[in-house]
Amino acid sequence: MPTNSPSAALISTASLPVGIYARVSTSNQVGGRFDSCESQGAYCRDYLAKHAAAEGWHEFMSFTDAAYSGANMNRPGMQAIMRQIELGAIKVVLIFKLERVLRSTNEWAPFRAFLKKHACRLVSATEDISEETPSGRLKNNIVMSVNEYERDNTSEKIHLKLVEQAKRGMWTGGNVPYGYTYDTEAQGLKPLAEEAAVLHRIYEQAAQLVSLTDIANVLNDEGIRTRARVRQRRDGTKYNIGQKRFRTDILRRLILRPLYVGRVRMHGIEYPGQHEAIVSADLWERANAVVRRSLHPARSRLRARDKHFHVLKGIAVCGCCGRAMIPNASGKRSASGQLYRYYTCGYAHKERSDARCAVRHVSAPALETAIVGFLGQCSLHPDIIQATLGSSRRRNDSERAPLRARLSELDRTLGDLAQQLRHCAQAIARGGIDFLSAELREEAAALQEKRQGLLVEREQVRQDLTACEQKSLDPERVRRSLARFSELLPTLTLAQQRDLLLLFLERVEICPATKTAPLPGAKHFELRLKVRVARLVEGMEERLVIDARDRPAVPAGSVRPLVLQAEVTMLPTGGVELLAPFTYTLSAPRKPAAPRTKPVQHPLHRARAWQRRLAAESGLNRVKLAKEEGLTPGAITHHMKLLQLAPDIQEQLLNVTAPEDLRRFSLNRMKALAELSAEEQRRLFAAVQPGPSAHF
Repeated sequence: MPTNSPSAALISTASLPVGIYARVSTSNQVGGRFDSCESQGAYCRDYLAKHAAAEGWHEFMSFTDAAYSGANMNRPGMQAIMRQIELGAIKVVLIFKLERVLRSTNEWAPFRAFLKKHACRLVSATEDISEETPSGRLKNNIVMSVNEYERDNTSEKIHLKLVEQAKRGMWTGGNVPYGYTYDTEAQGLKPLAEEAAVLHRIYEQAAQLVSLTDIANVLNDEGIRTRARVRQRRDGTKYNIGQKRFRTDILRRLILRPLYVGRVRMHGIEYPGQHEAIVSADLWERANAVVRRSLHPARSRLRARDKHFHVLKGIAVCGCCGRAMIPNASGKRSASGQLYRYYTCGYAHKERSDARCAVRHVSAPALETAIVGFLGQCSLHPDIIQATLGSSRRRNDSERAPLRARLSELDRTLGDLAQQLRHCAQAIARGGIDFLSAELREEAAALQEKRQGLLVEREQVRQDLTACEQKSLDPERVRRSLARFSELLPTLTLAQQRDLLLLFLERVEICPATKTAPLPGAKHFELRLKVRVARLVEGMEERLVIDARDRPAVPAGSVRPLVLQAEVTMLPTGGVELLAPFTYTLSAPRKPAAPRTKPVQHPLHRARAWQRRLAAESGLNRVKLAKEEGLTPGAITHHMKLLQLAPDIQEQLLNVTAPEDLRRFSLNRMKALAELSAEEQRRLFAAVQPGPSAHF
């Protein structure tokens, strides 16, 4: 006879929402005609249908994690079903097997406690995972431990297989690297001609001390991009993560990768590879030595922060202290409304008044006028160009023999280091006492680091020697290029002028002159300009204006700079006079300022006028007032402090008009006086009245 108890009736009529969860670990199990997740879901639905009538089960929602590991709970499908459990929308989680939920004993206990807290059951369609009894909980713990063991064991076997593959020189898989294609017949890597040529070019230019920025810019300008790599998302859509512009970090990774020299690396250990190398061992080592030393810091990022646009930023150097000249602008403005710009010695900028620098700071417009004007006028003096090129040829002749000797010395030293490295490698291979092997490895690392430094130095010396032996430039071509430069520069924008100057101007040294300035208040300097004459001639003859980031990728030392020297005088009136190697007026002095027509008044007048405006105009504050007056809010505050002076002192200051009295009762003096009591103000104010006892 059937039972008619209330509890039995409640169970039979209860409606329990069920959430179906499915997971697979790899992308190979996703897609296809009937993948693993679909199979798990179908089996769970069949199981649900059997319990729908008796227990009131109905499917609330299905959750899937395709290509996610069971090592942790950080999976979108699992997080989604846990949120629904927290909301009370799901009371039963139906799975295919327990291993589909987790393969980690560390996270199994928290998840089990989470289900218990929210009164949710975990049911498997193929296993009995009930936890109502102690034996059931024990069995689940054992099953979870076995699942974790299988995961760890599989991972270890894959790791050991990859290591054994690397020892035999086999490629260990992953994305097919740039420069290679995968040969399915040989089951290995095969060089791809087009990309291999690009890689060889990258290594050669890096070994010749060309900066990675220049290499990347040239490749990008030629339309060369990284390889197209199409990926498939978990929802089945495809996207391309390749065909990117080359960057310095991409080039650095390519150069440092031992795969291109025919080696396979696994966990920091390199093994001889079975695939064909794209670059030789010597070229790979020379390029790596340069990249690891990072010889070429980017200059464009420094210039991008130049707020007031200084043309010589980054190349102007103090010849007295050897520090870079830092661009800055004063808070004052000229009659035209422009801020006064300066180049300040980095040492003087840091140490302030304690710096003993004879240069200290130089007017930026005057220095830029002197540089540009001198280069333009050089075209009218072919004897100067002839003498400078002759001096350069004599210097090259005198330096050729020492450079050859240094190159031979470096070759011998590198040969000795290579032999020592071979001895260390042989000793380590033979084995022996453990602590001796460690010392040998440290010695080998030190020798390798020393070798990389010498490789870079050898390349620099080789390029200097090549520059010494190259054919001298024609003075007439240099003269025509300078003439073309002086004609072209005024037609360009400020940014184009700077990029054109930085194309061939390598360094500008500002040195204090040994002679005294011809006029009081004038500044006399000696300028040394290091000019890349070959780039100047090439750029002007081809009528090019080359942006700084599009400079041709040429070896850094293949063109030696030509040194031009000049003596200039910067007058206090704004004029610039060239004194040597020829005399010329580069900039005429400014016209004297017209005499003031406005009567001279004490700053107290402005303070009272501003006080009236602040009281009468609603919404006006000191910040807005300062903006209208072209001052800083601090200047307004300093003036307003004068209103704290005693009334009788203010009356006297309002009647001051003589220049000497304005200096005597200056803003700074009266501002300091206003912070005192009225009696102390009157006493000190009387002390600064005209007379022999005046002191304040």
